[in-house]
Amino acid sequence: MNSVARQMMRKQLNCGGIRTITSFTRFNEYLSSRRQQASKSLLIQVTNLNSAQEVRTYLQSNFGPLQALYHYSIPKKGKGTSVPSPVSSQTSGDYHWLLAEFADRQAALECLSKCRHADGTLPFNSSMCWYRQSKPSKKQKHRKSHDENGDDDEFPQIFSERLEGQTSPPDYRKGKTLSEQLIILENSTKLSELGIRVRFFVASQLEQAFVNLFPRGCVLPFGSTVSGIGRQSGDLDLVLVPDSSEILAETDEHNIELSGDRTEDRLYYQSKLFTANSSNARFQAQRVMETMADVIQLFVPGCTHIQRILQARVPILRFWSEFTDLQCDLSMTNSSGVHMSELIYIMSQLEPRFPTLLFAIRSWASARKITNPVPGRQPTNFMFVLLLIYFLQKRQLLPTLDILFNNARDRDHKVTVDGIDCSFLRDREQILKHFSPQTQGESVAELLFDFFEFYSEFDFNSKGVSLVTGSSWGKPDSGPLYIQNPLERHLNVARNVSKEEVTRFKSKAKEFLYMGKGMNILQKPGSTSASVRTAR
Repeated sequence: MNSVARQMMRKQLNCGGIRTITSFTRFNEYLSSRRQQASKSLLIQVTNLNSAQEVRTYLQSNFGPLQALYHYSIPKKGKGTSVPSPVSSQTSGDYHWLLAEFADRQAALECLSKCRHADGTLPFNSSMCWYRQSKPSKKQKHRKSHDENGDDDEFPQIFSERLEGQTSPPDYRKGKTLSEQLIILENSTKLSELGIRVRFFVASQLEQAFVNLFPRGCVLPFGSTVSGIGRQSGDLDLVLVPDSSEILAETDEHNIELSGDRTEDRLYYQSKLFTANSSNARFQAQRVMETMADVIQLFVPGCTHIQRILQARVPILRFWSEFTDLQCDLSMTNSSGVHMSELIYIMSQLEPRFPTLLFAIRSWASARKITNPVPGRQPTNFMFVLLLIYFLQKRQLLPTLDILFNNARDRDHKVTVDGIDCSFLRDREQILKHFSPQTQGESVAELLFDFFEFYSEFDFNSKGVSLVTGSSWGKPDSGPLYIQNPLERHLNVARNVSKEEVTRFKSKAKEFLYMGKGMNILQKPGSTSASVRTAR
């Protein structure tokens, strides 16, 4: 694209759509906050939405005030079998659930202590239950008629949605510029508050199931769920960390209970050795995960279709969570994935346009079939995350990662049990002392077009991409695409991508630029949804 075309595009795109971050929550604080929410929450199956008010009254009058209450429904058709509870026979069309968070954890525990085990079931304790409705009295019937007429003013308000997100397409006409339309796209597809909560709830339930096997352990979501770039339709990546202090902050409630001044303690548990760095480590992890798979399959309610994918580079257990309509991948030796998620989280906090750009790029890549949900020879969404960070580094909008690595403080020192150094500067204010973003007031739309122009001309044949230095260099191998893993720098995250797919990516990027020149986006910014159709 020549300079004249670039200037014309910038005038037509408008510089709207620039957002600023006014507060910053540290990653560990974010994880701890979400874990506390999950620990105070119950997932309750109900007959329908009308049951929600009765359940709210029952919980608050018997156990304590609620902090939040969410209703969602899941279609009966799907991968799972019928949910085995008496509520199932009463519902028609959908399964209905309430995610109830108590204001106090003790209230949640007291409520669970009053739960009963249904006859003919394995007596397994969890925070997942179903609600047996009482026969309504005349007073309750009168109250119900008022509720149905919209007179529900009790706290907390009941939020209701379909768990998979909105079913109708977003109205891009509300956006006057492409930048505004891209923000509409982001808001319509990103994880909702309920979507985040149910993912942390699933992690909490697995942690409870394994608490006797791993008393110091924790189960954490990682990937897009926690890095600020999650989509409502995304799967759930989980990792079991045998010692939670490896990742969680000292302020985490779980660690406070297990730590403290232990210098005077003289007794130690008899335990099997954990061979994290020996040649036997992989075999041991596989055997432990076999046991975990049996626990999930035999005891944890709502978990079905367990697959043991233990020969992969990172062994995982894949299963379907019926109650939350999620495909889950659980690993045990991938705690570096949580630290990688934190790096991306920090990037999204430093550059507020980063998530909006990424949602647009992933939507485009999916529509053009450049990415594929099934792993293979095509680029993955994670690769596009790294490519976008690298592009923003070249524009001096994000710091190179060596700034974070070289300025890490003692409190930032993190090394996984398998020896991966994940030490990097984690405080936003400290990072900004070493890096000043060179923003020119570019809109999201301008950066999107510049991203495609940058990679349509990039020499993937001879150059690799490094987020550590923020520069390209001669590829260390002959693979068609080389993107250095920021934490395990000897690895290429794009090693499986074929030459044909790299060529097709560059071709589609050029096609995007060509379409952008010829459509309304260059003539009538903010006309209709034609702008976003170009982006997609």
